[in-house]
Amino acid sequence: MKRYFFSYRYRLFALLILLSAGAANAYAQSLTASPLPIIVASDEGDPYQVKEFTMDGPGMLKVFTLNGNIEVETVANSEKVRVELYVDRGYAFWSNTKNLDNYRIIIIQRGTEVVASVEQKTKGAGLFSDQMTFSFKIYIPESMSSELKTSGGHVELRGARGTHTIKTSGGNIDVRNIQGMVRAFTAGGNIDIRSSKGTIFAHTDGGNMNIDDNEGELRLRAKGGWIKAHRISGAMLAQVDGGDIEASFINVSQGISLETTAGDITVFLPGYTGYDISLKGSKVEMDYSESFEGVRRTSIIEGELNKGGATINLITGSGTVTFETEN
Repeated sequence: MKRYFFSYRYRLFALLILLSAGAANAYAQSLTASPLPIIVASDEGDPYQVKEFTMDGPGMLKVFTLNGNIEVETVANSEKVRVELYVDRGYAFWSNTKNLDNYRIIIIQRGTEVVASVEQKTKGAGLFSDQMTFSFKIYIPESMSSELKTSGGHVELRGARGTHTIKTSGGNIDVRNIQGMVRAFTAGGNIDIRSSKGTIFAHTDGGNMNIDDNEGELRLRAKGGWIKAHRISGAMLAQVDGGDIEASFINVSQGISLETTAGDITVFLPGYTGYDISLKGSKVEMDYSESFEGVRRTSIIEGELNKGGATINLITGSGTVTFETEN
């Protein structure tokens, strides 16, 4: 009885080995015949979708994307809007079609509006779904306004007129050759605005600002970085939490108000005009002249330069204020 039981167990064990070997062989053959798809982002640079619309009048462009960049550029003497959507799938273990099933892509025209957006239908759809990025490159008429928003990318705007609102949760904002009004907000990136004319509101929670060759009104707020503004014509209000402010002006209209809690402030102004000056800091430096009348102390200077004019307020909590005029 024991010999029969041992023989039975031996035959059963051998059968299991044969079945396992056969299954492994069949599985290996199936992998060779049809391997699992591994999708890698294409290097060809071709857009995933392209759509064109004809505008009747200035119109409004509205763009939203989850993870990706937005680039908007104007085309002179054009009434067309061309929207190019670029998709970077990263790495995924399913087909191209299923890889996009969790996203709602909309590129449409509604009257005078063009809407381009990418939204996620449901959260947590897959292990690698968060690695996908959707970037837009859009060409618009010069007179078109825009609302541009991305949750995790950079935004560039070139050559437009009108009113523009730009928001990004973690990227940089780059604006050039704009005429009109710009509102720019980033939670963690830098803001670069150049060669623009109009009213500009800019706010960054964790980055720096470069503002060059701008004409109009500047309202700037940097919570965690510094602000540099050069060759400015117009008015400027700026506030920084702990960083430095540096500014140079071609001319001043209504006035200048710059404030930082712990950094230095350095301002260069034309010397041929008059100013009402209020400078406060741990140390205040100014090139005095016979045309100045007022209070002069180590930490405060208040008075009139060249018989007064535009208001200049420069305040730092624990830094140095440097005020210079250039003829």
